[in-house]
Amino acid sequence: MSSPPRISANDLARYLVSKPTTQISIVKNAKSPQKPPIIRYTDARKAIVDHLSDMHRSKSPLVAASQMLEQRAQDPSQSSLRQDDATKSIEVIGALQDMSNQLAGFQFHKAAAKQAKLMIEGVEVSVHADMLVHGERKGIAEVGAAMLRMTQDDAATDAAKLKRQNMGLYVATLLRMHTEANLKGNRTPANRLCLSIDVQHGEAFVAPKASAQRMKDIRSACKFIAALWDTV
Repeated sequence: MSSPPRISANDLARYLVSKPTTQISIVKNAKSPQKPPIIRYTDARKAIVDHLSDMHRSKSPLVAASQMLEQRAQDPSQSSLRQDDATKSIEVIGALQDMSNQLAGFQFHKAAAKQAKLMIEGVEVSVHADMLVHGERKGIAEVGAAMLRMTQDDAATDAAKLKRQNMGLYVATLLRMHTEANLKGNRTPANRLCLSIDVQHGEAFVAPKASAQRMKDIRSACKFIAALWDTV
């Protein structure tokens, strides 16, 4: 039995804000992914999760990671790719610290390393939450999920900002769906606790209260991806 169509949450969000020719390329790449020479921001991601999920928001994980990454960036024995990743990872850690006030009201917890996929209209969507987000409202224990988005996109045009915003809102909506299907435990999923954190740009996109249209868009996109899968 052949495996179902599959796509990551970020690629699905990019598909939703792209033109048809780009959409086809996204599906092609999802079907036949190229293994990257390195996985970027791995050390920065771990340090940020350790920092945000600490009750006291200790900066020790960020400081230790930055020091290690500075050494790597200056180590001539490292490849140029790993040196570049180290430099950009240091920038990401700095950008995260600039978001401290914005993220202060959220109670983050480390999420499980292995998470079930989200099945939408026959498509296996990989929505990997970096953290769970706990809260309480009117005595009800609530839960959501957060994903760190780290990208080298630095375009500052209004169109680029709008595209990033829409992608962030789609990812946050996918996190809400993922929480409902796979992460809620004995807590009640809450839109206000589902967020896509765009670290480089200092923005946290929260799943909208009225998310029915975005969920409809996501399901429609997955139908098209499923239909397109065997033709690319």
